[in-house]
Amino acid sequence: MSVSMRASGTSGRMDMGRLRGRHRVMGSEARPVEGRDPAVRRRPLIRRLAGLSAVLVGVPVLTLGLTGATASASGAGQVTIYAGISAPYGITAGPDGALWFTNSGNDSIGRITTTGSITTYTGAGISYPYGITAGPDGALWFTNSGNNSIGRITITGSVTNYTGGGMSYPYGITAGPDGALWFTNYGNASIGRITTAGAVTNYTGTAISDPEGITTGSDGALWFTNKDPSSIGRITTAGAVTTYTGVGVNFSYGITAGPDGALWFVNGGNDSIGRITTAGAVTNYSGTGIGEPEGITTGPDGALWFTNHGGNSIGRISTAGKATSYTGTGINDPLGIAPGPDRALWFTNDTGNSIGRITTAGAVTNYTSASISRPDGITAGPDGALWFTNSGNASIGRITTGGVVTSFTGTGISGPVGIAAGPDGALWFTNQGNNSIGRITTAGMVTTYTGTGIDEPRGITTGPDGALWFTNQYPSSIGRITTAGAVTNFTGKVISEPEGITAGSDGALWFTNDNKSSIGRISPAGAITRFRAPAIIRPIGITAGPDGAVWFANEGSNSIGRITTTVTPEITSLTPRSGGVGTAVTITGRNLSGAIGVAFHGTPATIVSDTATKIVARVPAGATTGYVSVTTRAGTAISDGKFRVT
Repeated sequence: MSVSMRASGTSGRMDMGRLRGRHRVMGSEARPVEGRDPAVRRRPLIRRLAGLSAVLVGVPVLTLGLTGATASASGAGQVTIYAGISAPYGITAGPDGALWFTNSGNDSIGRITTTGSITTYTGAGISYPYGITAGPDGALWFTNSGNNSIGRITITGSVTNYTGGGMSYPYGITAGPDGALWFTNYGNASIGRITTAGAVTNYTGTAISDPEGITTGSDGALWFTNKDPSSIGRITTAGAVTTYTGVGVNFSYGITAGPDGALWFVNGGNDSIGRITTAGAVTNYSGTGIGEPEGITTGPDGALWFTNHGGNSIGRISTAGKATSYTGTGINDPLGIAPGPDRALWFTNDTGNSIGRITTAGAVTNYTSASISRPDGITAGPDGALWFTNSGNASIGRITTGGVVTSFTGTGISGPVGIAAGPDGALWFTNQGNNSIGRITTAGMVTTYTGTGIDEPRGITTGPDGALWFTNQYPSSIGRITTAGAVTNFTGKVISEPEGITAGSDGALWFTNDNKSSIGRISPAGAITRFRAPAIIRPIGITAGPDGAVWFANEGSNSIGRITTTVTPEITSLTPRSGGVGTAVTITGRNLSGAIGVAFHGTPATIVSDTATKIVARVPAGATTGYVSVTTRAGTAISDGKFRVT
């Protein structure tokens, strides 16, 4: 069975392949639903690792250097792989401006910046983590269902693990109003509390049964869901428990504090939305307007908007419980939903291959039809619109930020795949269907170029030399075409079924070799280098990152890779190795050109001359005996030995 993970308020969906069960993500926690039968209980974990009350230092997963003849001791081509997303469950905003999440699939904690840079931390202190929340101490706290413990991870990746105190299959976790962390123990039907110093208190009783979600209510108490038998629980910070049941609580999972001061929750047993006041009054909303709800978000009108995946509709429910359902041809298996900057709600249509927009008055607009069919490449055009390739209907599409779609067809467009904005103000694309490179102006005029150097082209990008560079899959080669249509073709054993291509920050082109599981680099003059590493497994997509490195997608290992494009500086010797203030010191090494700073034991020095292998600098006033450093844009080199100031 395929597992679809959907984030509330987003348009993303992840197919996790052969994992068993169905998971819904609601708020900051995801929880499995075995089938649709409320009587079915989650099977206990096979893995039960021993708890560990020790401090563990988390390190990024699979941070690998290159292996092979092209690896450089100076750091050129260093690969870092981020296999860090595997069955992610909980997610929360960290105090460092990044998002932190739990990976139950590979026993790790992940961190992702708002620009998409991912770091993953593993260790014996992380075992099948579920819930995660930001703590009052500036760290992230998470539940380990695999080893019955609570974990704490700092923003630098240092992990502490706490066990004991009745922890059994901990699940949800939240920061309480009392400065402690509160969590649910699914395994022994209890609610746990842990201080930031690690002191654990456990609360049990018949009022707590298979608890899962937990959140802080507006009344200063903790509210949680009891799955079986179904109920909503409330526990004060002193440990007093109250339970609320009724027909409006049915196989409950997620729970969150609503904008109206009440708690809103999802009932998996009867396809409904529940609301409970802090006084315990339960209201349940169901009916024809609610059918397999998936995504949910707060709209600009103060109501909650949700997608009905099973009913092909968009639902709206006011905080007073008035539900409205909107259907139409523009709504087709909707999943994610989010408020737009235009005060409308935007949603994704799974089966319809389209984007939908619905106003708060219920007017639906759909951006699809024959204009969008198996879209592949996409790029920002010089006209402020987005341009994309449609491999399904052999067309080039254009969509404005207002959602207006235009489609261009013709004999010059055949099986288009990649697309890039050219330096000439036109869009350039690859035609795999007729072995050609296409050019389309923003007015829709198409020109096609063919030749022996173009054969099943795939990726395309604008090069630093003002030409367009593209990959030819069969036979394997890298192509270059000028804006006048002159084609040059580069071949070699190091190019094997190339797919993606991008311009690097080093002035070269970088591409992925799908067949040989490697990353290639080609200079504008045609000099080719190949980088191989165990961390590169059938790479496909590739792009230049904001950090000066090149980032790529590994189809073969479901991971994201990063490869550096620059060479770091090295210091091999100092001449002389001692001297007084004003002494000219020759610093010999590699990759030293473009130095932006030289320091003697931390004191900045004046650079007299600078080449790739030699820098002359004078000992500055105030310098003391210590190491000499050279800093370039690629990094900082430190001398092996100390310079003695006399």
